[in-house]
Amino acid sequence: MVDTIDSWNGPVKDELWWAPHVQDFRQLSTFTDPVLAINKRTPDDGPLIETAIAYRAMCVNVPRYLLYLQDKGKALGVTVVKAKLQTDAGLERSLKAVDSRIGGLRVDCFVNATGLGAAKLCKDEAMYPIRGQTVLVKGEAHVTQTRVGDGYSAYCIPRPGSGSTILGGTKQVGNWQEAVDPATTRLILERCSYIIPELMTGADGGFEVISVQCGLRPGREGGPRMEKETVGGDKVVHAYGHAGGGYQNSIGSARLVVKLVKESLRMDAKL
Repeated sequence: MVDTIDSWNGPVKDELWWAPHVQDFRQLSTFTDPVLAINKRTPDDGPLIETAIAYRAMCVNVPRYLLYLQDKGKALGVTVVKAKLQTDAGLERSLKAVDSRIGGLRVDCFVNATGLGAAKLCKDEAMYPIRGQTVLVKGEAHVTQTRVGDGYSAYCIPRPGSGSTILGGTKQVGNWQEAVDPATTRLILERCSYIIPELMTGADGGFEVISVQCGLRPGREGGPRMEKETVGGDKVVHAYGHAGGGYQNSIGSARLVVKLVKESLRMDAKL
């Protein structure tokens, strides 16, 4: 659990429905630090923070978390099989291909969590990419920060226990470009220098960049697809289209998947 600051370069357009459910929620004054200090560091021709809030929230070291989940699964008897699917072959044929790779074991129910790949695999026209570019830098921030405005975004998310922090970022709807954009990297570093200057420990006075990465979040019109279906005689539970909220929604989605799988298996038992 870490201190978290959200700020806006203008009026708050988001509905803060979650405010009563987080720890130590409070509004911050623009006349005192840390907001005052951030505004002073912002260039004269740049937007200033008009509204800011703070609270305590969970922060996850994602690479470590994924390894934990994988290890936990293996301890429960999970077998990992790596295979490439021909998405243009369609879901039914892909399921048969998976069947052929697991040594003749019978699959009672498939969980389809193929993210953006579901656009072709399931011919789901509601899917669309949300391009995100981030920069990993040395130094572990003590707070999580997000600053937004019209056409403006900057955030820093520490990776607990790693000695590093993620700086971001972009949210470009409909952009399929996966290559890193150097101009975007420079913009991320510039904007984050106003909110987290303590991480600027490089010999040149800037951030010590570890890596720059870009990915496509699986957006979906109407929200995530969480439902059961029978495809070519195989039972399938779909769980994809979570956009940028995959980790935030992962526990609830997993519980719903388990519920849907159990319902599918009960239907089979009745038959």
